[in-house]
Amino acid sequence: MTTESPLTFEHGYDIRSYEPRPDGRVSVTAICNQLQDVASRHADTLGFGHRDLEQSGHFWILARLHLMVDRLPGFGGRTDILTWPSGNERLVALRDFLVLDQDGPMGRATTSWVTMNTRTHRPDPPQTVLHERFIPDREHALTFPTKAVTRLKQGEHRATITARRSDMDINGHVNNVKYLEYCFEAVPAEWIADNRCHGVDIQFRSESFPGDELVSECAKAEPDQSMDTFLHGLTRVSDNKEIVRMRSWWKRP
Repeated sequence: MTTESPLTFEHGYDIRSYEPRPDGRVSVTAICNQLQDVASRHADTLGFGHRDLEQSGHFWILARLHLMVDRLPGFGGRTDILTWPSGNERLVALRDFLVLDQDGPMGRATTSWVTMNTRTHRPDPPQTVLHERFIPDREHALTFPTKAVTRLKQGEHRATITARRSDMDINGHVNNVKYLEYCFEAVPAEWIADNRCHGVDIQFRSESFPGDELVSECAKAEPDQSMDTFLHGLTRVSDNKEIVRMRSWWKRP
């Protein structure tokens, strides 16, 4: 993978002092914030960033994110992220990522995005906002493991969360990385003390807004790729609306 093509973009990130957890390593949410930022930067350079979509009455919504990491950096570390649009499928645009540190590739991710119409509040095909730019099908850094993330039927652990104004993003609803944090709130503290999350597959089902009361639930699922896994669900209390569903992968340090 090279950055010679305008359809490939690279940006570096220093790990900030406030990002590592008590074990000295960042969580996968820190990497997800980097993915969100680099995707936005690249879209801006290609002419279909946030301001460009505003002009046509659209905005990007992340529909699904699958990230797997071999290791997690600590304070003083640095990541470099390569990203590229990898094609369009019906109502979603696909984007992939390769995460590197000083020792080489350390993580991979794939995402699907929806171009939401601000008037109808329904998705339009990505081609309608890409200014007739041809986005070729390209190699994926990772593939979604299933057609859809398995829904959690019965939670073993739960936490109640109220979305805050500070959790809101530029589109006026809760930022997607905050949903990962909400899901992790239900994981028992003793599990987090002994294990690190090395992967997530999260599907965003509905919006939520500051002031919404949400119930986060999780339960152990079948091991996968020699790692323990959890299924997660996030539901809004007022209307029992499913906000996200997620699977996470864990292993001991």
